[in-house]
Amino acid sequence: MLWTMRRSFWHHVTSARQFQRPPQLLIRGMSNQVDTISKRRAAGDSAEQEKEEESRTATSSKSFNLMSTPLLANNRTEVAKNSGRGAEKWHWYKAKGKRYRRKSKRWADMDRTSFCLLLREQMSSSKVSSMLRKFMDEFPILNNHWSDQELVMIVCALIKMNRSESALQLLRNQIEGPDRDRLNRIAAASARLGNAQVAQGVLEITKHFQLEPDVITFTSVIHACARGSKSDVPVALNVLNDMIYAGVTPNARTYGAIVLAYARLGRWEEIHELLSSTSYANDEHKAEVFTCAIISCSRNHQHDYASRLFELLLEDGVYPGDNVCNAALSSCARTSNLTQLRRILKLVECHATPSTYSYNCMISAYGNACKMDDALQVFEEMRDHPTVSPDIVSFNSLLVAAVRSRNVDRFPSILSLMGKAGLKWDAYTLNILLQGCALYGDVQSAERYWSEANQDKNPDLDQPLQSRQCVTFDRAHFETRMSVYYAAKDYQSTVDMWMKDKLCRRRAKSSKALNFLIRACAGLKDGKLARTILAEFAGRGHPVSSITHNHMLEVFLAADKFADASAYLQKMIDMGGMASTFSFTVLMTYLARHDHHSDVIAMFDLYLETRGASSKGQNPLLHYPADAIYVLTMRAAVHLQDHETVLAIYDGLPAPMSMAVRMELLVLAILSCEHEGDWRAAVTMFDESTGKLDAEINVELYKQVVKIVASAGEFDRALDVGGGQWYRQNRPDKGWGL
Repeated sequence: MLWTMRRSFWHHVTSARQFQRPPQLLIRGMSNQVDTISKRRAAGDSAEQEKEEESRTATSSKSFNLMSTPLLANNRTEVAKNSGRGAEKWHWYKAKGKRYRRKSKRWADMDRTSFCLLLREQMSSSKVSSMLRKFMDEFPILNNHWSDQELVMIVCALIKMNRSESALQLLRNQIEGPDRDRLNRIAAASARLGNAQVAQGVLEITKHFQLEPDVITFTSVIHACARGSKSDVPVALNVLNDMIYAGVTPNARTYGAIVLAYARLGRWEEIHELLSSTSYANDEHKAEVFTCAIISCSRNHQHDYASRLFELLLEDGVYPGDNVCNAALSSCARTSNLTQLRRILKLVECHATPSTYSYNCMISAYGNACKMDDALQVFEEMRDHPTVSPDIVSFNSLLVAAVRSRNVDRFPSILSLMGKAGLKWDAYTLNILLQGCALYGDVQSAERYWSEANQDKNPDLDQPLQSRQCVTFDRAHFETRMSVYYAAKDYQSTVDMWMKDKLCRRRAKSSKALNFLIRACAGLKDGKLARTILAEFAGRGHPVSSITHNHMLEVFLAADKFADASAYLQKMIDMGGMASTFSFTVLMTYLARHDHHSDVIAMFDLYLETRGASSKGQNPLLHYPADAIYVLTMRAAVHLQDHETVLAIYDGLPAPMSMAVRMELLVLAILSCEHEGDWRAAVTMFDESTGKLDAEINVELYKQVVKIVASAGEFDRALDVGGGQWYRQNRPDKGWGL
């Protein structure tokens, strides 16, 4: 069977040879190892006697780079022997909370115990706190010897901080010998975070110590590449090739990682052939392989492939288990595949009792399909079930169904049922309610929900404290509330919320909030206020995107200040990478609306000049489809009766353009030919489009072209254009169709 599995995998990895093999990572500084533990302890004892001034100089974040720290003889950080005292100080600091701050903004306990506590806290989060970032910048990590668990936590923190090179440098410093278990721990951690660079670095370190990678090492690297960036996905197939050459037998997780790589490459045929040609030991082995593949695709947003894999598994009548069914249910809910969803639910009912998760997936699926009545029916079945009861996710899914089906009038009844069930709102509940209010600009309901979610802060209420709603407002809440005001065209309230609410200013420092504020200034026609808000965000170090700059153009144009908008556009061009196709479209639309047709053509020339000055790699925003720009310019040229410009625009149309836009431009071009009596250009353009137009518009243009030819009296010469195919294929009768 082993030989059959190898042959099966060999058949599928031959396609990977077209990709480049992953670059070999150089193992630099492997001889630069740390001192022995006894030397570190001696250095730690002497470091306790250093003065505070020397400590601050050595650990200042302004001139100190953690990952380039030399291996000092005096190591002040080895106070793990006093971990009891350090831990006591740490817990005292945690109890004090925000009240304990040194004026110099430095932490009193820069010890190993505090550092490890921070590392453990961040393991369950996708982000790194500011306090841990401070420790990572100031703590001399290279001067300590870390356990396997500590090393994994540090590497994970560095990966989350986008410091993969620093993580590899740390690994070369810490791994002193061929320790397979330690390397596999790091490889598995990098696979969970989808970091292909660190995973491949672990593989190179393994080969450096002449340690043969095992199935765990290869599988972790393949999984990391499959979850990484688009450029890393083909590398997974190359690593699989190396795995087969090394004679390592793949396991179920390896299959799951390879299926994920194929799914991200959009190659379903390879997935089907791989799983169909694999020789399984028994049904349990097949279910295990499909389980890993389905769960891997479901967790990495390949929901369509997860549903198709589950359907492929059901063809053999194998029940994979509740966890796989739940993963497939989740994928069906996200893709609104209701037929497959009902089939899976019936399968679950035949083998086990449906869980709360199963019902929640059903409600979510009907909500995504905008079927509110079906979602309510599933919810009632859930309430009547003897062993299952709705939870907060059930009610939130029902609220989402109401929003997507535009039935926000059912909010009160759903919230009433939630209150009877004894469930309180969470952050998602409030955000969904605000999204429903944003559909119709219902400011009154939004403010009522906002006030109700903050009941615990209102001491005047007679309602018992345990029954009050307690929602902590976050960035998404403020952004959604701004969308409610903007939908209601209450632009002043949008700006006032930012200006007067300190919590909003502290938590809603996002690009989405900035765009809402700038658009509100456009509604108020207040360019000065828009500049003030933009300067405030920029002063905080917030990056300003091209979208925000485009909204600034709309602010100036709303106030009829075209000169300011034109100057701002020139500044965007000079900045490089900020001017986009939409930037020129905004100004050209304004000029066309005010009948400045010659200025529209001048702006079109500026667009072509700006786009030609930069390649697609330098400024991709200028190389987006420019259909609107060409339509506006063509209309302006026709209005000015500038026939030469019309022909030049039509001849210079970019290749990637939709047929609907080309048809619109062709109609305008033939109209210009009719004004100028240019029968040859009209016949030539119509002949090039023969067979590509809709039947109705094709007949109309044919009649128009024939009239142009008849007006010029050039019937015979017109038949020579294109061999006369434009006439013979389109005439409605035996004559000219006049």
